[in-house]
Amino acid sequence: MSSIKGLKKQINYIFGEVIDEANYKQLLNPDANAAKAEAIVDEAVSAYEDFYKKINEGRKAENKKAYFKNLEKEINETVDALIEKINAL
Repeated sequence: MSSIKGLKKQINYIFGEVIDEANYKQLLNPDANAAKAEAIVDEAVSAYEDFYKKINEGRKAENKKAYFKNLEKEINETVDALIEKINAL
């Protein structure tokens, strides 16, 4: 498990890359549905905000190690789903 500060940096980077990728995909493929790309960006921003809140709530968790391990797994699953949506554009 990384530190809380490290985890926050990680989600900043990962979700930033997902948003950039959705925008690049839309720019490089004009046939792609712009509304779908914007929906993916909105979903990524929403997920980012949710995970940021969960990280802050994790400071009060009884079993921090398990909490953050599950949170990292959830982040990875969410990012994978977003990437699949981007690839489907």
